[in-house]
Amino acid sequence: MSIRGRFTALLLAVLIAVLAGPALAPAARAAVDTDLTNFDPAGNQVVRFDTDGNAVDAHDGAITRFGDTYYLYGTSYDCGYQWQNNTTFCGFKVYSSPDLAHWTDQGYVVPPRDCRYCFRPHVVHDAATHRYVMWVNDQDAADKFRVYTSTRPTGPFTEQPVPDLPDQTHCTADLDVFVDADGAGYLVCSNAGWHIAVIKLTSDYLRAAGPYDITGVTRVEAPSLFKRNGVYYLTMSDPNCGYCTGTGTSYLTASSPLGPWHGRDAWTAEDGALVARGGLYGLSQEGEDWTDYTFSFDVAPLPTATGTAAQAGFALRMNTDDHGYLFLLNGSASGKGTLSVLRRAGATTASHVVPLAEPIVAGEWHHVSVTAAGSTFTTAIDGVQVDTYTDTDATYPAGKVGFREWNGADLESARFDNVQVTSSSGATLLSDDFSGGFSRWVVPTSGVKISDDSCGGQPAQVATLPQRRGGPKYLYFSDLWDFHTNEALANFYWQPLSFASDGSIQPLTCANTRIHLDPGHPGRQRPIPGLDQTSGVAGFRTACDIAGDERREQTFTAGRNGRLTSLAVTAFKDGTEEGRVLRTPPSDPLTVELRDGPRTLWSTTVPADTIGWSARDVVLHPRVRVTRGHRYALVLGSATAVGCYGFAFDDRDPYPGGTSAVSTDAGVSFTPEPGRDLKFHTEVS
Repeated sequence: MSIRGRFTALLLAVLIAVLAGPALAPAARAAVDTDLTNFDPAGNQVVRFDTDGNAVDAHDGAITRFGDTYYLYGTSYDCGYQWQNNTTFCGFKVYSSPDLAHWTDQGYVVPPRDCRYCFRPHVVHDAATHRYVMWVNDQDAADKFRVYTSTRPTGPFTEQPVPDLPDQTHCTADLDVFVDADGAGYLVCSNAGWHIAVIKLTSDYLRAAGPYDITGVTRVEAPSLFKRNGVYYLTMSDPNCGYCTGTGTSYLTASSPLGPWHGRDAWTAEDGALVARGGLYGLSQEGEDWTDYTFSFDVAPLPTATGTAAQAGFALRMNTDDHGYLFLLNGSASGKGTLSVLRRAGATTASHVVPLAEPIVAGEWHHVSVTAAGSTFTTAIDGVQVDTYTDTDATYPAGKVGFREWNGADLESARFDNVQVTSSSGATLLSDDFSGGFSRWVVPTSGVKISDDSCGGQPAQVATLPQRRGGPKYLYFSDLWDFHTNEALANFYWQPLSFASDGSIQPLTCANTRIHLDPGHPGRQRPIPGLDQTSGVAGFRTACDIAGDERREQTFTAGRNGRLTSLAVTAFKDGTEEGRVLRTPPSDPLTVELRDGPRTLWSTTVPADTIGWSARDVVLHPRVRVTRGHRYALVLGSATAVGCYGFAFDDRDPYPGGTSAVSTDAGVSFTPEPGRDLKFHTEVS
């Protein structure tokens, strides 16, 4: 072909590429399949490390997509914040990722400061103002929440005026922020009665606009709102449980963000009787001003979900859920029954327990009556008086009647029938055998459960991640708490939700999953100059026992001759904790030694206050010469008598050039741990 012919062909190829390529090629490249690894093959939780090799320290927050990048916002715990024990708030952090697997630490969007209760950062984008709006929960704020804005998703964020929420919503705790397709914004928040409220926001998402709805479920928190195929979903922690290692996840649905919200009716009519399965309180429609009366009914307590007990709950003088007098009729397989009487105000403020002369057997019917006269309550079972209780404070002088069954993991249920409420003068106030349904009652609603334990933690969010092709991905996110007051070591569970043909959410699988992202492209760890040896960053978990006579060792084989300029080992500090009291960190430094057989080549101490509570690389600079093919040992120890230093480890032998060993005699002898390696890397110049 002539030069002119080749030039013409080349020009034609370029023209075709210009016309066709950019429209197709970038989109074809801008997709990735990401493995969301939550557990190792043995089922152990694994730590997610960022692109610098440090544990991702952003909890109880949210994942969102801005542009072609995914962002994770959350509460940091590395500095030592301990819930209910100190005010050392570590700040809110943000990480960015192209693929949900490789996360880069972008720093603080709100820096550390004193705060007793700062959690749950959620960020949305205001398309009209081109600002990013962040809501956070802060119990010290005038409205229990703070609002910040920024021109970039990574900040810096600037605080805005108090958001001025409606008093009637009583919102104080967990939150989510949702922006609908029409640009309308909504705040979703937990309130003092552990209901969930949905509040419409102003067009700039900075304040409440006025309209709101309060869902009928109780004892829930950690809400998250999303929309799919015209249906709104509201997921939540069910029941509420701070830092629990396994509380359930439920959801409600609605045709509008402001409800009404629907879940599973906790009451059903079966064989002419009411069967209550969880749902907590269902109160009578009437009775707000009832004072002295007798509440009677037939009841058959049913086995709890675990079958260990049988319980039926009923309430008097209760106009607001869990604010009145609660009675619990309890039975067990091994002993006689009991009657518990509790004065409730969102928590028990007074109570006593009465042993019964006869057993309460699951499934057997009893007739119960309680007479309220002034501040005294007299209870009879099967016509025999069993208790008299007097509230000397006369806390609740009037109110409705109802039934209550706990909807936690050990689900409670009972049958009720033939209800009668008669006044002190003998007038009938309420009579119901449930043959006509539940029109006389406010029927409690329970969420539809998709997990009993949130895969080992507590739900945080369902992230709506729009895609270029097809509908959005709905990424479920739970924090795998360890039930400590400092949650720097908490891991994460992430899974794209699946839906049945009727729109119901399928139960969580609690396994490793894969997600197809478009946009998305493979990320990578940041390169380490001079890297010689490494055990990697994937599949590690944590433990803490370096203290006193306990030592940890990791051997490695130098890959080249030269100077060991840098040595990094993942470590953290921790302390013992009884219940929810302050955890005590180590009092002595961490010691690090580099050994060649019995000979110590180099050693140093790392002060406790320079080591964080999350698993991060401790980077040291021995600057000693090493020989290619020669094996060396890295030894970690501490003389501390309180607390401990922790490490990250993997039992799948990620580093074949060495192994871990443990000493219980202050380093005199070490026992190898075949297959186990600590997380470390070395640099040789």
